[in-house]
Amino acid sequence: MKKLCVLLFLALAAVMGTGFLKIGSPAPEFGKGVWTKGRKVTLASFKGKQMVAILFWKPEHSSALAMQAFSRFAHQVQRDPVACVAVAEGTLQNIVKFPLVRQLGTIPLMVDSSKSNFNLFLRAENRLPMAVLIGKDGKLLWRGNPSRIPVVINDIAKGKYDQKKIIGDDDFNAAFTGMIVKNDYKSALALLEKELSRPGVNPKEIVSLQVGIHYRRLNSVQGALAAIHSAQKRYPLDPGFYEMELKMLELGHLESKSGEFYFRLTSIFKNHPRVLLKFVTAELNRPFAKMNPANIYTVARAAANAGKYSSKREKGRAMLYYAQSLYCLGRVDLALQTAEESLKYLKGEKEYKQATEISGFYRKLAAFSPKIKK
Repeated sequence: MKKLCVLLFLALAAVMGTGFLKIGSPAPEFGKGVWTKGRKVTLASFKGKQMVAILFWKPEHSSALAMQAFSRFAHQVQRDPVACVAVAEGTLQNIVKFPLVRQLGTIPLMVDSSKSNFNLFLRAENRLPMAVLIGKDGKLLWRGNPSRIPVVINDIAKGKYDQKKIIGDDDFNAAFTGMIVKNDYKSALALLEKELSRPGVNPKEIVSLQVGIHYRRLNSVQGALAAIHSAQKRYPLDPGFYEMELKMLELGHLESKSGEFYFRLTSIFKNHPRVLLKFVTAELNRPFAKMNPANIYTVARAAANAGKYSSKREKGRAMLYYAQSLYCLGRVDLALQTAEESLKYLKGEKEYKQATEISGFYRKLAAFSPKIKK
């Protein structure tokens, strides 16, 4: 009898697992809940016909963007084999009164006051909003950030779904979230560093999490910059990590270090004019109060004099941007010379008309400005 009890206990533990649905396991049917507007939905009705995307949320403003993205996704796939369902935690009264619930449009919505469905589909560590994707075969394919549903659907359609990687992502998300909830930032940072070595991960997402812990949780701009610099050493030609650094210098009120940043940037990307032009555009689009003439000049000049161009058009565009930068810096004479020089590279290209008009304006300006009196 005692042996039988032990076997029954082990069997129950095997069924229950760790209290959540594992990737690749058959999805359970929806548990108790109230379907609003009388629309009851069962997963069984979709099996063999459609995949099912389920959004789990609760009436907080943090769910607003997820609800909006989920509704947009549902509208885009309404003719495709993906059904969309939402499950909300809370009371019927609170859910109905939540002003942003309208973001869900006509998506079937269950109010789960007892959280029975949350316990069926999600880990205890998962924080809302959260989404899961059920395959046509009724098995759990994925669980994660609602905004990534279209990416996962696309990977499935292209035959790029990698269940081993998905399981790794799911395990990482659970471990990381659990550490953050416990304020164990040291362990979370160590986990993120280890995660960077796992095949198939998105390094920008991982480094963004590192930066977020240092800046928002530990109040350390220097720690955030150190994480970014480490990523730059690992991925030296990925411009995203340099954009990340520039943003952190701004957030940390360290704009005085931007000159050093651009000196290093133009050295690293001296043969990558497209990257430099991206930073030129960013500098020229800054509010006047945040514009730094030296930075604009440094990066625009480097783009115009880069060592390698993919075509004459790319060279011409770089020259035209440099001309516009010189104009912003008050050197109309040099702006005119540079704009006119860009014409020989842009002839026959779609930017030729723009370059001609800009050159014409600079010529008029150069002729008229000496006549201006105080």
